[in-house]
Amino acid sequence: MKDINFVKNIDNLGRIVIPMDIRRKLKINTGDILSITCNDKNILLTKYSNLDNNYKVIEIIKNFIEIFNVKIIFTNKNNVIFSNIVDIGDTLDKEFLSLVNNAASLKAKNMSFVFGTNKVSGIYNVVPIVTNEGIEGSIVVFDDNQDNAYNIGVLISRLLQLELNIS
Repeated sequence: MKDINFVKNIDNLGRIVIPMDIRRKLKINTGDILSITCNDKNILLTKYSNLDNNYKVIEIIKNFIEIFNVKIIFTNKNNVIFSNIVDIGDTLDKEFLSLVNNAASLKAKNMSFVFGTNKVSGIYNVVPIVTNEGIEGSIVVFDDNQDNAYNIGVLISRLLQLELNIS
């Protein structure tokens, strides 16, 4: 990936404008939340997600995998956060990204999507994760019993929504 470099002035209220090229590259949209961290020399802006690095949420997912013996893909708006079938950090393909951004649900749909370099074909049960801050991501559950898989996805989504809204 080619670095993009700009020099910007800070206005009298301490604001800077993040150039459009950078916002496009990082898929930062109006209303997105940024995390600001600093050290002695640098300021780091990172696109923020309530789901990223949230160990409670990942523990909830791990328990569902262990107890119900299901296959799960757990995503934020751009990447796989946790899964027992694809790689963590895999990017979402455009079609799946569209499902996430539209908070779409799928129940027992036979489809194929690409996560990073992993093509996953099968019966998809997708449930969005929507909190007070908006769309956070999706939970995908695969199981031989499709009603069971969808219901597990709904339950996980509701638990995560509760956890994220009160955290």
